[in-house]
Amino acid sequence: MLEKIQDLPAHVFGVRASGEVSGEDLKKVLHPGLQKLAASFGEIYYLLVLNTSVQNFDSSAWLQDMLAGIKHFNKWKKMAIVTDEENVRTFTDMASYIMPGIAKGFSHAEVGAAVAWLSTKDSEKRPIGKTSLDKIALVALITIITIKLIKRAVKSARR
Repeated sequence: MLEKIQDLPAHVFGVRASGEVSGEDLKKVLHPGLQKLAASFGEIYYLLVLNTSVQNFDSSAWLQDMLAGIKHFNKWKKMAIVTDEENVRTFTDMASYIMPGIAKGFSHAEVGAAVAWLSTKDSEKRPIGKTSLDKIALVALITIITIKLIKRAVKSARR
């Protein structure tokens, strides 16, 4: 399930994930929120608080996540992912190397720091320069591989 996080600065959109997360959840909550933010501000500052494992996202949710990322590809400015899964935080930190914005992973104990970081519209530099079509293709490929790996992990866990 996804729910919109209230009481964030106007230029920040945030969602909290808990339990099982489906593609329909993303269509109903994430997509409209990102669309409204992009239309209002021309850029996206995004907070995702994971109160569930990424293994609880079904394949449709991963597809919808990828579509949202691609649709607004050049609008991402800052993305904070809050989770206690260290591998997810590491993956989030590495995303800055292939996406146009800056992505940072935070633990649940650091949720206040994540909101403070997103609240500041500053000129923090990305780890690399301009985003090219090659990088967009790389992001799509990584997303597809990630979806396949997660599907495998979920199947193995259910056996």
